[in-house]
Amino acid sequence: MTINRVERSRRAVSPLRSFAIATLMIGGVAMAASPIVAQGIRSTAHYVETRDGTRIAVDINLPVGREGSRYPALFELTRYGRSHEHPTTGEKIPSLGPLDRFFLDNGYAVVKVDARGSGASFGSRSVEYGPDEVRDAYDVVEWAVGQPWSDGNVGAYGTSYSGTTAELLAAVGHPAVKAVIPGWSDFDTYVSPVRPYGMLASSFMRLWGSFVGWMDENNVERLGRSIRRADEDADGSLLAAALGEHEANADVFETVVGSEFRDDAVGEGHTWDALAPIYWKDEIEASGVPMLVLTSWLDAGTADGTLLRFRHFDNPQSVVLMATNHGGGAAASPFRVSDTPVAPTPSTDEQANLRLQFFDHHLKGADNGVDQWAPLRYWMLGEEAFRESDVWPPHGVRTRTLHFRAGGSLAGEPGTVDTDDYAVDPAVSTGSNNRWMTQMGEPVLRLDDRAAMDARMLTYTTAPMSEPVDLAGTPVVRLRLATDRSDGAVFVYLEDVAPDGRSRYLTEGGLRLVHRKTVENPHFDEGVPYHSFARVDAQPVTPGEMMEVDFQLWPIAAVIAEGHRLRVAIAGADANTFDLLPADGATTLGVSRGGDDGSRIELPVVER
Repeated sequence: MTINRVERSRRAVSPLRSFAIATLMIGGVAMAASPIVAQGIRSTAHYVETRDGTRIAVDINLPVGREGSRYPALFELTRYGRSHEHPTTGEKIPSLGPLDRFFLDNGYAVVKVDARGSGASFGSRSVEYGPDEVRDAYDVVEWAVGQPWSDGNVGAYGTSYSGTTAELLAAVGHPAVKAVIPGWSDFDTYVSPVRPYGMLASSFMRLWGSFVGWMDENNVERLGRSIRRADEDADGSLLAAALGEHEANADVFETVVGSEFRDDAVGEGHTWDALAPIYWKDEIEASGVPMLVLTSWLDAGTADGTLLRFRHFDNPQSVVLMATNHGGGAAASPFRVSDTPVAPTPSTDEQANLRLQFFDHHLKGADNGVDQWAPLRYWMLGEEAFRESDVWPPHGVRTRTLHFRAGGSLAGEPGTVDTDDYAVDPAVSTGSNNRWMTQMGEPVLRLDDRAAMDARMLTYTTAPMSEPVDLAGTPVVRLRLATDRSDGAVFVYLEDVAPDGRSRYLTEGGLRLVHRKTVENPHFDEGVPYHSFARVDAQPVTPGEMMEVDFQLWPIAAVIAEGHRLRVAIAGADANTFDLLPADGATTLGVSRGGDDGSRIELPVVER
């Protein structure tokens, strides 16, 4: 189901209003568009026509004072607005942050591109990361490398959406593309962030959908800024025409609501499978383009996507897996962070230098040691330091199974068979600063003391560790579970419990119960339960009937110190993030334990 904004009165934008916004009428006179020369940068705005005739808005940002020089071009392909104008004065506002200016200062051109159907670009967008949007990048690169300022070498970088489009640039097969840096990017969009666990996260998707909707319609009242026009668009008529085409854009939130299953049609006959880098694997691999990938253990499902790519794409890759919020601006480890943001490791300056070194090596031929970097550097929670590996999971990882036992214990041997009933507390939550809401730029906070919340969940806890235990990989939980309703959800949290009783969040997993069927992974052999989330594989839930509910948690690397304990906490809700299922939240889960086939968790333990 696709619902465009014209069909929704709250989003509708008339052509007259679009024109009024686009031309920034000040005293009845439209402000003229023009290049910007300020702060050591010359910025010009252009339209580039793609092979299907769609005009794409592109900003070229060049250092001033180096006239006649040629530069490698670093692209950011975004749907968040390549640059803006002041809504009353018409002053141009290039969207150049510290990282962009850092690249400019170090001899790169920075090219900002509005994805089709967004910003000042023409066209409409029925989906995000659609095939036409991906292929547009080839035509923009082709135009850019023919400009007199270009030295013919292209890279791409970005965070979140533009991190994903940076990777997708490798899929278009343009020979000028020499290196890309996906940061905190999506890999399999249905799994993260569209419908994690097969669930609907209305709070996040509605917020994000409203935000991009305002941008697509150039809602000056909401955003406090206007879209920057191309330099050729002096009277704003071209922007007005582009905004008119945006009126056919799909409403993001309604699209997600209307596509409950992975195989449901979205947009113009697409499914979620086709709207992610995982779909473009063959093309990305064929490019041979090297990648520097930046991501975090505590940022939605981005670490999982990063490690799948690392294991199964043969492009040269350097991965830095941190414990930060989305975008790397703040630390996120519950061993460092409580209720106040803390500076990240590596620092934002160090992250910028990593990017620069990577581009210098691949676009300028610098012999700067990048080819000696470890393939994977990953942060160990609890140890609070990086380790290095050439494989994932690291060498020496073995599976250790811990069984749920009577009295809420967790141990290596199964106990007697019985069932623990848990009346779901619908207010249980990981808070408003969790791994999901950080995708809207929030810091990750208050995951360092979960004891009060644990008391409202069903928990199983080990004895204190007699020696440190290293975890590195993807935990798998195998539940034998019943519910008294015809559908529901289960969330499982893995926690570190200190001797003083303080429990810290390590990772989580979850599943809507109708998705419990496991099938062969069509993409990769990962050795963990795989759920298609397809309508054809959905299984009805019979109240009171015991079910096998097996699923992975998000991957993690952590040290459980001597004297600390591991805890598995089970809930039926995450109130600040996921919609309740069932909607009234009134349900009881029965967890069967004991015996060889009772509920248990399989942990990736590194042998010491």
